[in-house]
Parts: sequence; structure tokens; C-alpha cells
Amino acid sequence: MENVLRIGISDMTEMSEINELGINENLNLRYCSDIIYTYTGSILIAVNPYKPINIFNKEYVKKYHGCNFGVLEPHVFALAEAAYKSIVDDQVNQSCVISGESGAGKTETTKLILQYLCSITSNVSSWVQQQILEANTILEAFGNAKTIRNDNSSRFGKFMQVCFDEINCIKGCIIQDYLLEKSRITFQSDGERNYHVMYQLVAHGQTNQQMAEDLHLRAPEYFKYLNTSNTEKIDINFESAKFDALTMAFTVLQLQQYSIDGVFKILSSILWLGNIAFEDIDGEGCDFSPADHEAIVIISKLLGLKCSDLQKVLLVRQINVRGNITEIPLKLQEAIENRHAMAKALYSKTFTWLVTKINICTNPGQDGSNFLGVLDIFGFENFTKNSFEQLCINYTNEKLHKFFNHYVFALEQSIYMEEEILFTHVEFTDNSQCLEIIEKPPRCVFKILTEQCHMPKGSDSAYLNNMHSEFEFHPNYIKGSDRRHWESEFGIKHYAGCVIYTVDGFVEKNRDVQQDVLFDYMSRSEDAFVKDLSQYQDQQFIKSQYCSTYSRGSSKTKLTVSDQFRHQLQSLIDVLQNTNPWYVRCIKPNLEKRPNCYNALLVLDQLKYLGIVDIVRIRREGFPIHLNHEEFIIKYKCLMIRKSFANTHNYISDILEIIKVSSSEWQIGKSKVFLRNVAYQLLEDRRKQIIYRNAVTIQKHWKKGWKLRIRFLRMRRSAIIIQSRLRGVFAREVAAALRELRRVDEEIKKREKTMLQIPNTDCNALDVCEKLVQEELDALSHFAENIKQSVMDSELTVKNSLELSTQQDSVDLDNIFAFLGEGSEMTCANILIEEINDKMDHLVQDLDQELELCSQDDSTTILKESDRCLLTKGVPSLPEPTTRPPPPPTMIHETKENKVVKPEPIYEAINAEKITNLKNNEIENDTIIELTYLGEKKKKSLTPTLSKHEVDPEKEQRRKNRVEKKIQEININDESQKNIYIEEVYNIIEYAENYFNTHEILIDGTLMATLTRKGKKSNDVMPKFDMITFFKSDKIPTSHIHMYDPENISLACNIFRELWKYMKGDLGAERELQIIQYIIGLGIEREELRDEIFIQCIRQATNNPSADWTDRIWLLMCLIIVAFQPSKQLFRLCEDLEQLSVVSFSWMQEQKQLTFILPTQLVMQYKS
Repeated sequence: MENVLRIGISDMTEMSEINELGINENLNLRYCSDIIYTYTGSILIAVNPYKPINIFNKEYVKKYHGCNFGVLEPHVFALAEAAYKSIVDDQVNQSCVISGESGAGKTETTKLILQYLCSITSNVSSWVQQQILEANTILEAFGNAKTIRNDNSSRFGKFMQVCFDEINCIKGCIIQDYLLEKSRITFQSDGERNYHVMYQLVAHGQTNQQMAEDLHLRAPEYFKYLNTSNTEKIDINFESAKFDALTMAFTVLQLQQYSIDGVFKILSSILWLGNIAFEDIDGEGCDFSPADHEAIVIISKLLGLKCSDLQKVLLVRQINVRGNITEIPLKLQEAIENRHAMAKALYSKTFTWLVTKINICTNPGQDGSNFLGVLDIFGFENFTKNSFEQLCINYTNEKLHKFFNHYVFALEQSIYMEEEILFTHVEFTDNSQCLEIIEKPPRCVFKILTEQCHMPKGSDSAYLNNMHSEFEFHPNYIKGSDRRHWESEFGIKHYAGCVIYTVDGFVEKNRDVQQDVLFDYMSRSEDAFVKDLSQYQDQQFIKSQYCSTYSRGSSKTKLTVSDQFRHQLQSLIDVLQNTNPWYVRCIKPNLEKRPNCYNALLVLDQLKYLGIVDIVRIRREGFPIHLNHEEFIIKYKCLMIRKSFANTHNYISDILEIIKVSSSEWQIGKSKVFLRNVAYQLLEDRRKQIIYRNAVTIQKHWKKGWKLRIRFLRMRRSAIIIQSRLRGVFAREVAAALRELRRVDEEIKKREKTMLQIPNTDCNALDVCEKLVQEELDALSHFAENIKQSVMDSELTVKNSLELSTQQDSVDLDNIFAFLGEGSEMTCANILIEEINDKMDHLVQDLDQELELCSQDDSTTILKESDRCLLTKGVPSLPEPTTRPPPPPTMIHETKENKVVKPEPIYEAINAEKITNLKNNEIENDTIIELTYLGEKKKKSLTPTLSKHEVDPEKEQRRKNRVEKKIQEININDESQKNIYIEEVYNIIEYAENYFNTHEILIDGTLMATLTRKGKKSNDVMPKFDMITFFKSDKIPTSHIHMYDPENISLACNIFRELWKYMKGDLGAERELQIIQYIIGLGIEREELRDEIFIQCIRQATNNPSADWTDRIWLLMCLIIVAFQPSKQLFRLCEDLEQLSVVSFSWMQEQKQLTFILPTQLVMQYKS
């Protein structure tokens, strides 16, 4: 009990009594124990400690990662983890809205959330995460400054969308900035400073002499823009170290060096602009003082401008009236204000350029599916003197407070009422009236201010008078702090208190006059970065221009600052409404920014206007988690063993009773289930346990089977590759044998024909014999060369067998290896091979007789003319070879010791045919080929005998058996294969069943009659047979063949109509030619339409009642076939398209129906 009293209560919804004093005391107890975080349901309350606390290291990151929300002590890491888990589990965009007064710790909380998200996902893409963190460093240097309430106050708002990819890792970040405080560049109140980067740049110039010379930097006291208020002396070493971190951040974000140098030149030129002092000339103009010339030269050098151009911008105002430019000298005060405007414009443009470059570097592209948005925006401000910036800042806080109230109170309680569940109604503070006076048209604070900005002589006093007269009796409007200030002040009662605004400068700040002349000169600058900066356009500004309700070209087209900011803020609210929000309410413990100091009254005021008491009450009485009935059942039905959906209400109750939680922690509405965090966490834990257990079971039972399947697939693939290689080898053997048989048969027929043509002449028998022997030897040599070439071709084909295997047709694998058996006998003799062997034996016997005659004559010479063909009476014989014999086939497989290794059996067919090319000297000296002609019928072939490298006779015999068996199978199955092929080719009904669309039967033969039928749903579908025969109408509901492109379907219907017109023959020759060109042109241009065109022509030519119409269709078919061919599926329907074309033309000419012929050039034109 003592421990609880010392540290307080971690979740204030568990407090027994809910009141402001009890909540304040609980926060005080925890703050004094250095416990700065406290829960209010799912809302985190953070009290700024103003000192470092060791609860943000890596140990705490590991501690909270993966832990459920509410299990451990309250922490900002717990909220970030809960938001991240919601993205992972629910795939819903999340947002963290951080609110509070200036100095309450919003910026530090934002950095902690980003650091946590980057830490838990750093194992994958640490570089992107480092870029996001360094981007925050740059934005903090350029957008934060010291104020009287905060040493690191954000003077702009930012919404950072941290994007995650499909595996829930950070993929990038998109930053949106809001309303940079430009007035801080030229003026700071007492106790406040300019932006951090200004002091960092000047401090580094004090430690780096080279940089000081390049940028013309001086001591901090020299620049007036850094000394407009009484501030303490800056720490040179501290600011210089910050500058080093800034340059490192630029490097991490991959900004080029010339861009970095250009940014620093712009900052230096802004500082020098503040040192320009003007002299009055008779009250009608001004000029530079003697000390200003140095500043003019330095600024011109930094910006790359001419001194004369810069002087003109500083001293003269240009007015453009219908293209006529008039120059008006500026008065002293006008010149000073113009100088300030130049400095603000340069800084604002540079800041926007930096944000854009950061977004380009960290953009997730198309991979960012979900995001977690972190909103760090200016807190509520109430200073001694409040201006236009404070009005916009407080308006932002009013808008966010309205969104918070709507989400936490109004929306929540309205859902409870609709679902008719039991709850206690909670009253809350509604700030709708305050927002209406600021933003609601037609008459509001911003609209009246915009009207004054559009007037030629609009002024602050006129604006204030309009405000007093318009809102004098409004409950949220105050004329001023007292009657003496009614002419210079007005006040608004905000949700956080009453704020008095000084109207001085409102109109000018809202106009935000652009320095068009300055940027025009900068566009011609010698510096590359300055030139690029002058041409840069803010995308948000461009988008806001399209939101303007005024006509283009008018003076009212340009949106004011308040209009732009209002559009930006509304876009932000729209984004937040589409996310699941998480809230962090930051509280400032004291105004002195001192640690261990808790001002109870100050904190109590913040608790009141933040509505913490109402938040605690509704979080305690309400149900923050809402799930639809269907969603709840789908998500948690895994908890039930027996699933029954007969009664949804009872089924949901059974699921909730499993977790054994009190019924007060959940309620079932009409369409939703309402849960508190206790019940929701128990359900999630139980569901994850079951999912994990089931996943382990699935992996245990199927992992082994999966591995075996992978092994099987690899083995099957290897077997297919081996089979394809062998099929290729065997097929090449059969092809070589068939080619040789054909060649021998042709040679025999040629010789028989020649023998009949040559007349009987008397010649010397010996000369004839010699010539005949010579011819036969040449033929034998040519025969050996052909064998050598065919075997070498088979070797090259084996190397490319992998590609050929994918193109081969499937074969019967059971029968392909039937002829591999060594002892297999042929079932039936191959008549063709026996006939060839008989002829070869006869030739060999005749050759032996001729050789004996040649040996009897010593004067026999070999004729050199090998081209002549002389034959004697009787049976022709083989000539004797006259050229060098070919090299012998080898089967050499040598190792390093030159030993012969027997090849594997699977490669016998391959290695048996390999031939080793030997050198010429080896052929002449070592290789001897003895040709032995065997006449026995049992050999049935001419076999060369190798004296040195012999082929295994068993392998050779097996190869011969395979070839003879395959040839015999081919001869036997030739007729049956032809019949099967014919049946497959001409089965167009089967093609229609597989590839045709469904056509409804048209009433009265027209499509319009079908479309105009009312109240009837026709199920009458045209049979496929009718879709391939003549159709009497010229309209079809859709294409015949399935198509994917809707445009091609429409074109198919048009083609059918044009085909009808052409078929009827009622058109002239020129019009018919146009139709033919149209149809053929579409077929050439669109491949998907080609089959459709063929099908339409085939349909209209089948059973056509008119012979003339049929002739025209056949003529068009001939022209189409010349232009393009159908697809492979349709090609099977035609045995030979070329033969079809020739037959069609021949038939047309015989019928004398060919009235005209389309020139071939027409088709060639479309093909080109």
C-alpha cells in the first residue's frame, strides 16, 4: 500500500474517486518520483521533467517491444508499440496526436516515438531510418527557436507519415509542414532568439576561418537580426557542435555539396540584409547610408547578382498595370518593411525547398502501404503581445481539440446510443462556437481579414472596426483588455482561456507579399543553387490556388496566408479521421522550465481546459474497442471447438465466456461488440497462442512432405532431360537411315533411267571397265563422306539437345525404350531394308567381276573425269573411289594414363557414333582402311573393317536393331496416324465448343428485338453447330472467339457487318475494295482478330444459299490467306493453307466468277 501511495496510480481510470484534485495529486506524486507518464485508458499523459531521465535507452526499447499495452508501466514506448502492432495485426493506418502548451515536451515526445520505431525495425533497412532521424535534425535547426516558455519551441507544425512496407519495416517518410513563423527572422521578443541555424552558422564561422571568409561571416553581435532582443551570449562551442551535426544530416540525406553551400549563402545574405540602414530623403524617398555599400556588395556576391539590380530591388517598387511597369521610389519605412519581406521570403523559400528535398530522399514510393502519422504541431500560446501567428496557432489547437472531443466523447457516446448498450452519459466542453467565429463563412475572423487584404487600401484599423461591429455581442468575442485598447486589440475566448490579440500587422502578414522582382533577378544569378531556388514552386501553394473560389485572372485569385493555412489544416483533419488515433497529452509543470518543480495550480488549469476529468470518466465507463459481429466471429472463432452460427448473440457470448472475464468488461450491441482493454488483451493472447500452436503443427506434419515433393520434382525433371536426350539420339539414327535409304533408291532409279537413254555404242571393253571402276570408286568415296558428315551433324545436335527437348512432341515413354534390350529379336522383317541389302550384295558381286577384268590389263589408267557416267550392258555397279578415304570412327576415352575407359551404357548410342578428327600426317601414316565387301545375305549391309580402332560389334548390332525396328513401326503405323490426323484436323465442332463465345438466339433475326424485350430473361442459346453455318442476319451479339480486349470485340461485330455488305454484292467496286482493305488491315494490325476473321468467312461460306455470295467469300478467303495466317489452334483445321489458296483460285477461275483481283501490292502495304 505504501508503494502504491508513493508512486500513485498508473492508470487513472482505476481511481476510486474521479475529480480534478485527485488527478492532480496523483500526477504530483508520480512526478516527484521521476515517473512522468500516466495512463488514462489508452491516452497517455506526459509531464515535462525538464531534465534527462534514464528511461529511453536500448534496454527500455527491448523491454517494451512485443509487450501488450498496459502490461508494463506507462511509457511513450508502450504507446508507440501499440500503434505499431495495430498496423501489423489490423493493417490499418495509425496516428499519434501530441498536444499541449508550448514547452510541454511535444517535440521531444515526437523524437522519442520516431527513435523507437526506427530501433525496432533497424534490422532490415537502417539507412532509411537514419535518414528519417537526420531529417528531424534539419527541421529542428531551421524550424525551432528559443522562446520565453521553451528553449526548443517548434515554430512550425509538422505531420510525419512513417510508411511501412508489406513486411512491416520502415520504407520511408513523408513530411508535411504547416505555417512557418516568418516574423521571427526579423524580430524577436525579449528573452527569445532567432532560429537555431542562424546561431549555429555564425558560431561555426568563429571556429572555421575559411568558412567565415567564404560566407563573409562576422561575430554574432555584428548582425542586427540576431540582436533584436536582450538575450544571453551564445555558447560558441555548443552551437558549433550543433552545426557539425547539421552538416552530417545533410550528408546522410544525400544533398549535393553545392546545394549545402547555397543554403548557407542564403542564410548569410539574410543576416547581411538586416544590417542595411536607409537614409531619408525629404520624406519622399530614401537612399543607402555610407555603411550600406559593403553589405550591398557582399549580398550581391553571395546571391550571384549585380549590385545595381539588388539596389533597385531595395529602393524601388514596381507596379505592373496591364503590361506597363511603373517604378515608384520607396519611403524610409517602406524600404525597411521591404527589406524585412525580402529576408522572410528567402528564408521561407529555403525552408520549403529543404522539406521537399527531404521528402524526395525519404519517399517510400509505391511500397509504402500503411503509415503511422506523428503530429507535432505548435501548442496553445498566450503571450504578453499576441499577433497573427498566435491566432493561427490557437486556431489549430481549437481544431485539434474539436477533433479530440468528437472522437473521444461525441462519436463514442453516439455509437453507444445507436447500439443500445448500458452506459453513463458524460458531459464535455464543446468549443464549436469558438471555431465558428474564427472560420465559419460568410462572416468570420478570417473572412473579414481576407476582405481587407483584397482591398487596395485595406488597413488593420478598418479590419478591427469591422470585427467590433460584426461580433460585438458574440459570447466568445472580446473588444479588448479594456476600453483604452479597443482601437488596437480584440480578444477571443478559447477552450484554454481568453487571449488578447494586437491587430497591428495583421493585414500585411496575411497578404504575404511575394518578392517577384527579387526572384526574377535571382533566376539570372551566376550561382546554380540560387537560380534553382528562384524557380522552385511550393506544391502546397500550387494546390491551394485551385481551391480558390474566385475567377482566374482577378486580383482576388491569390489566396491569403489564412486561407492556405485553413485548407492545409482541414486536409490534416481529413487524414486523421481516416486513421486510428492515439493521444499524448503533454503537461507543463512550471513556467520557469526548472526540474523537480511542480506547480499544482498551473497543472490544474491545464487539466481543466484539456478535459482530463471527462476523459478519465468516459474511458472508465466506456468501451474503447468496437468490433462488428461478423468481424468478431471471424477473428475469434478459433477459440471455439464446436462452431455454431445459428444464434450470433449466443455464439459471441460463448466466445467471451471462454476467457473468464467479468461481464462488465464487455457488452454486445445490435451490430457491434464493445470491449474494454482487459477483455480485448485476453482475447488477443488466447488467439495468438492457438494460431502459433496450429502453425507449429502444420509445419511439423507437412515440412517433411514438402521436402520430399521438391526432391521428386527434381528427379522427374532430371529423368525428362535424360529421356529427351535419348529420344533425340534415337530419332537422329532413324532419320540418318531413312535419308540413306532414300538416297540409294534415287541413285538406283537414276542409273536405270540413264541406262535406257544411252544408245548402244561400240567401244573398247577395257576402257569402259576402267572408267566404270573409276566411277564406282568415286561414288563409294562420296558415300563415305556422307556418312562422316551425318555423324558429325549428330554430334552438334547432341550439344543443343536441351533446346530441342522442349520443342519435341510427347511420345510414349513406355515404348520408346522397348528396343533397348540386347537379346530382343525382331518380330517381323523389314522388307525395305532387306531389299536394299539385296541390291547392295548384287552390286558387290558385279564389282568383284569387274575388278578381275581390270587386273588382266597392265595399261589400265584411272580417268580423272569423275563427272561422266558410262555404264555397260547389264546390272550397274559401284565405282572405285579415287579420293583419300575418310577418317575412321573412334571410341577413344583416354585418361591421363591413356587408358581406354568403357563408357556408361546410357551413352552407348551417343559415343558409338563419335568420330575423332585426326591430323593429316596421322591419316597418311597410321590409319589404314581396308574395304571388305561382304556378299553374304546374313550381313545385309556394307560394313567397313577398321584395322586400328574397331567398333564394338554388339553395340553396333543393337543400334541396327533399334533403327530397323523403329523404321518398321513407322511404316506400320503410317496409315493409322494419317487417319487420326485427318479426324483431328477437320473437327471444327470441337474447336467451336472449346473457343467460341455463347450467342443468344435473336428474335426476328435482329439484335434490337432482343434488346427491347421487357420483363423476359431469355435462356435460348444458339447451338455451336449453328454458329459455324451461314447466318442470315448481319448483326452478332459478340465475337465468335473469346477475346480479352473490349475494343477488339466491337471491331469483330463491325467486321461481320462489313462482310455481309461485301458478300451481298450491292456495293460498287471501289466500296468493295475499301471493305477488303478494312478487314485485311485489321487482321494485320490486330493479331487477336485474325482467327475471328477466318471463322466469320468459314461460317458465311458454309451452307450459303447463294452461289454468288459463296464465290465472294472464297475470294476474300484467298486474299486473307495471302496476308496473314491463323493461330496454331485454328491452323489444325486446315491441312495446307497454301494448297487451300491455290485450289480456291483454280475453282474460281473455272466457275468464271472472279470479277476482280486485289493487287499483291495492297497486301504488301498492310504487311509493311
